[in-house]
Amino acid sequence: MKTLILCVDRDNDLGEKARIKTPIVGREFVLNAGISLLLADPEDSDGNSLFQAVKEYDELKKKGEDVEIAAIAGDKNVGGVSDLIISEQLDTVLKATNPDNAIFISDGAEDEFILPIILSRIKIRMVKRVVVRQEKNIESLYYIIIRALKEEKFLKKVLAPLGVAFLVLGLSMLLIFILRIVYFGLGSLDPATAGFISVTTAIGVYFLVKAYSVGKRLSKAWERLEEQFMNTRITVFSGLIGISIIIYGIYIGFQAAFTQTIVYEAILYLLYKFVPFFIIGIIVYDIGRIMESLRIFKEEEKKKYLLRYAFSALFSVSFAVAIMGLLTLIGLGVFKIQFGNTIIYALALFGGGILGGALVSVARRKLLPDEMDSGEAKSSQANS
Repeated sequence: MKTLILCVDRDNDLGEKARIKTPIVGREFVLNAGISLLLADPEDSDGNSLFQAVKEYDELKKKGEDVEIAAIAGDKNVGGVSDLIISEQLDTVLKATNPDNAIFISDGAEDEFILPIILSRIKIRMVKRVVVRQEKNIESLYYIIIRALKEEKFLKKVLAPLGVAFLVLGLSMLLIFILRIVYFGLGSLDPATAGFISVTTAIGVYFLVKAYSVGKRLSKAWERLEEQFMNTRITVFSGLIGISIIIYGIYIGFQAAFTQTIVYEAILYLLYKFVPFFIIGIIVYDIGRIMESLRIFKEEEKKKYLLRYAFSALFSVSFAVAIMGLLTLIGLGVFKIQFGNTIIYALALFGGGILGGALVSVARRKLLPDEMDSGEAKSSQANS
């Protein structure tokens, strides 16, 4: 009877912390993996599990049993993704070792969730959980909280639901508080209740920010923006100008819509006023890309990228013309809304836009066949 001593790291601390690729088969490989993991994070319990697996292997070897040892890992996104990876790695290990049964080494209840996956493939001889003993002076509540706040799993599983609960409670009370002020006036203002709402909402926001590392994400986004600002200054400015134009178009559209009393007329006016600004914003951004390509690309690449960005701008113009013609046709022909245009003018816009877009598409396919494999080319193609 051949026994496989199997150690499972469901959240892939081996890969995330020690940069070790799994599956691992063999005593020396598993031992070295445990050393590397504990050197990367001396407090990680998965390292102790690997050492426990090696200890079990040595003890059974001394008894003369036929044993093999292996370690597999999942993914930091614990759940379906990690369990699928574990299933694939387990099949690889079983095929390589061909055991009759297995001893499952676990460092906690989370890893034991994958027991059904293992049982569906091989008989489990024993399950051994590794409990790490700690000194009494570090088993304080403060240490436990600080340690837990560094664990991404704890943050998402515990803090995120708590954050949502506190935030919903705070916002619900705030809504009731506002309604009470509206109906009963400022005289019903209760400082204690207002303070409780503020604290509850703040706790909810803090928990959610902490759970999803919002601070780190904003910091990385700001670093990327700074990098783009330094390396592609024209594109950044043209993008900001384009966004400003689009936002102004939204304002103009809603301003026109609010002058109407019928819903469909308000929507039509909103679109009719907004579309030109939206397309102008896109064209401004494309112009920035064209100007930037003149500065950053090599001579042999300039023509290709200039054509890509120019076609993108021309297609935007054609799209805008067709949409404006279509909106004019709907307004004149269906709702009898007078935009100051005629049916002939609307048909000319719509037909011209469709024809222009088709010509741009044909020209782009002819002049820019998709033979370029660079990331920048694919990005520009997707943007176009």
